[in-house]
Amino acid sequence: MKFDLNYSWLKLKTIFTYDWENPFFLYLIPLPLVIILISSLINRRKKSRISLSFSAPMEQNKWVRLISFIPKTIESLCLLCIILAIASPFKKIIQTEIKHGGVDMVMALDLSSSMLTQDVSPSRLEVAKKLAILFAKNRNQDQISLVAFAGSPYLASPLTSDLTYITKAISLLESRQIKEEGTALGDALGMSINQIREEKNPKKVAIVISDGNNTAGNLDPITAASLAKSFGIKVYTIAVGSNKPSLDPVDESTLRLMAEKSNGQFYRATDSKTLSAIFKEIDFLEKSRSLKVSTEIHEDAKPIFIKLAFLFFCISILLKLTPISNILED
Repeated sequence: MKFDLNYSWLKLKTIFTYDWENPFFLYLIPLPLVIILISSLINRRKKSRISLSFSAPMEQNKWVRLISFIPKTIESLCLLCIILAIASPFKKIIQTEIKHGGVDMVMALDLSSSMLTQDVSPSRLEVAKKLAILFAKNRNQDQISLVAFAGSPYLASPLTSDLTYITKAISLLESRQIKEEGTALGDALGMSINQIREEKNPKKVAIVISDGNNTAGNLDPITAASLAKSFGIKVYTIAVGSNKPSLDPVDESTLRLMAEKSNGQFYRATDSKTLSAIFKEIDFLEKSRSLKVSTEIHEDAKPIFIKLAFLFFCISILLKLTPISNILED
């Protein structure tokens, strides 16, 4: 029989910290005392009395008298523990855990030749890559996927929480990696949707970085934005390029409509400073969630009282089977 080495359960005040599954049994706690009183009255009546005269009064040994109550005390403690065990005591333990819930995010980056325009130094593509890397490094609670596109999209990275991998994937993007020329905004968003649409996370975001309207692909960008909305995906679109006259001017119209259709947000980045501010705003708007989860655990204390009852029972039997009991009664 094994007992907990932490003796806090021996303290009387500990009993008052318990909750009880069957509290009505606690009304039986006075029962051992009642049994002792009734037993004492019955035994007193049954005992035969002999009157003796002594020249000097006999002094009763108080210690012997006190020790004579040991058997009944042990039996009472055994019964008390049984009552407490039947009442099913337990302790409530509240465990609080902070769970961080990130965002499932896809970044779609335009690699078409127009992104090599240097109206934003050193080029639209290089600035977008640099700031996208800085943005990704701060999203340590998120899962991020990377889609690169020009005349057609391709998956540069599946959904991952490995920020080192995703930042490396962004840094390796080059305009010449996609042979099909043009800007397939609809197809790029469609591929982005496919990466996160079946995820259970309620927070899903797609960020589309480009400089032009839809000139290639099979899926209409506005239709793709409607699909994103139906899957609970918010689309942020960023048009990169200065306001200066250029051979490859920025076309905002399609990107703006895509954001509006998905309840997202459209941004215009005319230089690296404004693009940095845009990424900071998106970072602020799409903060990772911190959830405080409390779990109530019931620690059963019944086995303690069952073991104590068994211990007191064994002691009681031991006293009855040995001469100690007769000595105490005498």
